[in-house]
Amino acid sequence: MQYTLNTQSSTRQSLDVTVPSAQVDETFARITNRLASTVKLPGFRKGKVPTQFIMERFSKEVHQEVAESLVRDFFWEASRKAGVTPISNPSIEKLELKQNKDATFVASFDVAPELTLPNYKNLSLTKKKRQVDDALIEEQLKELQGRAAKLKSVDLPVAAKLLVTCDLKVTPFRVDGKPEKTRSFKEQVIQIDETRPLDAALVGLKVDEVKEFTLQHSDQDANTHFAGKTVKYHVVVKDVRERVLAEINDDFAKDAGAFENLQALKDRLKQDLEEASERDANGRLQADLLDLLLDKTTFDIPASMIAMQLDDYCREFSQQFAEQGMDPRRINWQAYREHRRKEAERSVKCGYLLKQLGDAEKIEVPESAVDADIEKFMKENRIQLTLKQVKSELENRGALGEIKGRIRTELIFKRLLELSTVQETLLDKKGYDALLESERKQDEASTLHPFDEGESSEGTSTDPHAHHDHGSHEGHSH
Repeated sequence: MQYTLNTQSSTRQSLDVTVPSAQVDETFARITNRLASTVKLPGFRKGKVPTQFIMERFSKEVHQEVAESLVRDFFWEASRKAGVTPISNPSIEKLELKQNKDATFVASFDVAPELTLPNYKNLSLTKKKRQVDDALIEEQLKELQGRAAKLKSVDLPVAAKLLVTCDLKVTPFRVDGKPEKTRSFKEQVIQIDETRPLDAALVGLKVDEVKEFTLQHSDQDANTHFAGKTVKYHVVVKDVRERVLAEINDDFAKDAGAFENLQALKDRLKQDLEEASERDANGRLQADLLDLLLDKTTFDIPASMIAMQLDDYCREFSQQFAEQGMDPRRINWQAYREHRRKEAERSVKCGYLLKQLGDAEKIEVPESAVDADIEKFMKENRIQLTLKQVKSELENRGALGEIKGRIRTELIFKRLLELSTVQETLLDKKGYDALLESERKQDEASTLHPFDEGESSEGTSTDPHAHHDHGSHEGHSH
């Protein structure tokens, strides 16, 4: 075998491979003999078909299988001898394959990028942490109070803050004035907010009353199916309820989770909030650290790795879409992939950068850390098996490597932060909300609507209340 290694770019290389005719003929013979032993042709007994008949009858299939076999065997041997490590399957070009002749092919493949690490020591970072104060604890108590609210039917006309169950028929009109398909929505639960036009139109109605009206939706309406359109509504009020809140006292605490008293509940809330605040701050700190290092580092990333990351995003998004009762085939996947390309590129870059940083700092994952992680998982999920059994099962499923990778990433971040100067800033509610708003404006997180190509059916995103925060979940009592 002969080979020549060519560099196409910093992340793309190719091998020109020549396979000697003797090995080509040997592969042809092996594959034709195997087919001859299994194929049945008229005039021949099974297993007695001459190989020349196999070549004549199944020439295309034989050549394809021979090519696949030669590439599989000699590409990886050539890459090993050339001292390169492909990270993608080869793309085969210029394949020349004939019996009694040397075979040649060109195989292009991705390789890991080479990067020069930036100065990652003595960095200055700010850890932005939400302050857990009495106001935040009270806010959490009120959320618990709201979730525990009882719903009581009342003989009152529709008014602000009441929950209304109604049947809707909705007919959007096109710009030319022609009606689109009328859609029906049964038992929609709406918490009335008079600042919303649809809710305001329901105010004053009583149970069993019917009302028809039209609304002009703005071009910026969150429901893109109605944006900029005139929509006719037919509404039947089925039920009107009010939310009855329990008093926040010792009895409330006991009902919330068998706490001895209200103070015990507050103490637990404070502990949970402190832990959540620390996790949130650490996640943001790690992201800031990566951003700082990425700004100092320039390197190319393999196209195949970006494609794999986008594939993962698509699988997750398809699952989310399906869980909402919608057909993933309606998604414009090309637009979705393009929308998340920059995010995928950043993710891949972070992966390579962290690996190099871990290598530079000689970060290794002790087996005891893996065992502790698995034991914690077993305890949380009450798994009644031995550590050895669970570990063996995880290894068989290929999950052990993922656990080690996650732990190594945590150790890398820990080391990098030890080498940095970190100043902690506590944010009150106003400051924390301002931080979230700033992040929201920069965020390019995906949404359903831009990738939805088809019409929605009953109960999907054309629901006039799909953009409201008050869904039917508020209709359940606790």
